[in-house]
Amino acid sequence: MTPEVKDALAVVDARLVELKAAATNDQVRVKLGNLHEVCRVLVVDAAQRPTVPEVVRRYAARFVAREQSLAEQSLRNKRGGANPYAMLYEAWVGAAEFVLAPSRRRSQLHVPGEMLSTDDVAGIDDVPLRHQVGLMLAQNRSFKAQLDILKDVRNAPFLRIEGTTEGGVALRQSLPLASHLTLTETEVEALKDFIDERRMRARGLRDEEDGSVWTMDGRRLSDPGFLEALDKIVRSYDR
Repeated sequence: MTPEVKDALAVVDARLVELKAAATNDQVRVKLGNLHEVCRVLVVDAAQRPTVPEVVRRYAARFVAREQSLAEQSLRNKRGGANPYAMLYEAWVGAAEFVLAPSRRRSQLHVPGEMLSTDDVAGIDDVPLRHQVGLMLAQNRSFKAQLDILKDVRNAPFLRIEGTTEGGVALRQSLPLASHLTLTETEVEALKDFIDERRMRARGLRDEEDGSVWTMDGRRLSDPGFLEALDKIVRSYDR
């Protein structure tokens, strides 16, 4: 274990002591100790970066007593900087930058677009400052990842849904489509071709007023509303 890693873990341990001392009751202190243990195993033993879902999953598996339970919201809600669980979790996020750095090649330590690399942070002599800078670096990466996700959603195709609520209020909603669910131009044209009335007749099919598809000899092939649904999907791709 390198001196940098030892220092990072010492900072987290000291943070735990501070948070326990400021805790309002024993239950909070116990849960802080539990969270600390879970994060230590995840970061030090399993060599994984802590994420809220993974920490909560491991916590629930390790501590099953109801009075010791810990929800995701307990780690996400900052409460104006007064949430001890979130503060301890963030301390471990920062520590992970140093604990996991030795396991990666030096060329991988610097992320393009960042002003500081993990090596740069490790070179800071002041231990508390080094830990805070490491935490800031980790948070910056997290925010960038969230921003990239939002950009992907914004640029994704949308499926427009129109209708009315039970109270008769008009409803118009646009839902982003996952990329693998987006129809290609060929697929959209195939749907247009299928619902074209003349082409349906050429195939021996006909449509009814309820939007169902029938054969010319009187066999129903779809439920009511089927053709309207296809038509709305096609029109949702009209830009």
